[in-house]
Amino acid sequence: MDRTDLAPAATGAAPLPRPAPQTRIPMLLLVAVALALAFRIATAFLGPGRVEGAGRVAWQPRERAGALSRAGGKPILYDFTAAWCGPCKMLDADWDDPSVADRVNAAFVPARIVDRQREDGKNPPDIDELQRRFEISGFPTLVAADADGKMIDKLEGYRGRKKLEEFLSRTGAK
Repeated sequence: MDRTDLAPAATGAAPLPRPAPQTRIPMLLLVAVALALAFRIATAFLGPGRVEGAGRVAWQPRERAGALSRAGGKPILYDFTAAWCGPCKMLDADWDDPSVADRVNAAFVPARIVDRQREDGKNPPDIDELQRRFEISGFPTLVAADADGKMIDKLEGYRGRKKLEEFLSRTGAK
């Protein structure tokens, strides 16, 4: 018999240390991950039919804006924006204000039009058509239009909260 086959006690050597038990994920971390996942799933199902957007404004899909405008007797408020646009993010802060959002939701059918030219190299054809129709040359641009797509008024660039409120007052449903 070889000495390597003998147990440590039989050889006079010190016993080998026991391997440490594997650590388990702390219960708190597991609960936090489960809650985050549940929140993500819940938010994915809330607000069906709404589109990506900013703030508290109830952005509607552009495909339905005309029909919703006719049904509700409200003009469409198109928000032409882009992900890379700094002034657009300043306008987004206004959309997050409850008083502005409530006003927009009450007086318009809001439709957010996100330009993807820089990111994807092109826009879907319907977005290109809207940008041509309303002669969009920069972002952000707000366009108020009737249910048939006829422009009522346009506000180009972010000119501050006061100019936004003036635009909303003169173009919204009364």
